[in-house]
Amino acid sequence: MIKPLLIAATLAATASPASAAELITNGSFENPEITDPCCSTVPTASLPGWTIGSGNVNVVNGTFASAAGNLALDGTQYLDLIGEGGVGSLSQTFGTIAGQLYLFKFAYSHNIFSGLPSASASYSVDGLSGIITHSTGSNANLDWQMFSGTFVATGSSATLNFTNLLGGANDGILLDAVSVSAVPEPSTWLLLVFGIGAIGFAMRRQKRARTRVSYAF
Repeated sequence: MIKPLLIAATLAATASPASAAELITNGSFENPEITDPCCSTVPTASLPGWTIGSGNVNVVNGTFASAAGNLALDGTQYLDLIGEGGVGSLSQTFGTIAGQLYLFKFAYSHNIFSGLPSASASYSVDGLSGIITHSTGSNANLDWQMFSGTFVATGSSATLNFTNLLGGANDGILLDAVSVSAVPEPSTWLLLVFGIGAIGFAMRRQKRARTRVSYAF
């Protein structure tokens, strides 16, 4: 009885990670690696996985001007949507399956080190779009906020865009932990839950059976 259940649970477990695979390259901006004291101004086509659409952006070491160690949310670096001048934007195109539901997530803050009280930026991906604004944080805590939303792919690829809207030179929205992954089908999760539950039930029955045998006269 246990063997078929093990097979079912294994199939479900192997299916889930595949459907939730990360689709964004360099989503935490760890490449290129930046050394202290600050950052790297990134021109077009020099940020792996990303395309710089206008102006430039800064990849920042999380220890820059920090009073509390590394301030990056994920890894050791983050991105400022405004580099050494001009409003910056960046995009990334990734493969999708038409009709599939996807989860889009990212963390955002703003550059508090140059004195402006807030910054804002727009985001868009395959019909999902909006504006984010950030106005809190300190040199000890950037107060990262998390955005999460879903979209249904309309074709075999989608393009994610970020564009800074409010903020002067070096006063942009900060980004980290950008992620897109497919949302598993409900049937996959049901199969996994059923398989694990059934295995536990079968193992408990076997244990009780062994206990009865060991005390038999």
